[in-house]
Amino acid sequence: MTTSILPLSDVLLDILRSDYDVPDTTGPDTDFESLEFDSLVLVEIAVDLSRRFDIDVADSELQEAGNIAATVALLKSKGVQG
Repeated sequence: MTTSILPLSDVLLDILRSDYDVPDTTGPDTDFESLEFDSLVLVEIAVDLSRRFDIDVADSELQEAGNIAATVALLKSKGVQG
């Protein structure tokens, strides 16, 4: 599993900003719906996170999480450090 000096929320925000063009004003409580992430984008993010952190993440889990903070909690529950 990947570890980082940055908090996991910052790592996730960096990924979303660089790879999915979310605004710099996006924060941990920003919900995916306001970012206009449809089901296809959530599939792409799930695959990306699964590869980056060597864990299984389903798009349905991201949809259920609904925002960045809850996604961080999901990743931590799967053993990702940060």
